[in-house]
Amino acid sequence: MKESIFYFAVSFILQFVWFGVVHPDRGVTLLDMFIFSILFAVMFFFIRRIWRYQKKGSSE
Repeated sequence: MKESIFYFAVSFILQFVWFGVVHPDRGVTLLDMFIFSILFAVMFFFIRRIWRYQKKGSSE
C-alpha cells in the first residue's frame, strides 16, 4: 500500500512540475493530473501483483 501511495505522489509531483512549470500553456487541470496519477498507481499495483504471481508460479 505504501508503494502505491508513493507512486501516486511521485506521479502527481512530476506532472505538476511538467505541466505547471515547464509547459504551463497545455490546458491540463489539477483534476486531470489527479486522475492520471490514480490510474498510474492502480496500473503499477496490478503489474506488481501479476509479477509476484508469475514469479511464484515459476519457482514451483
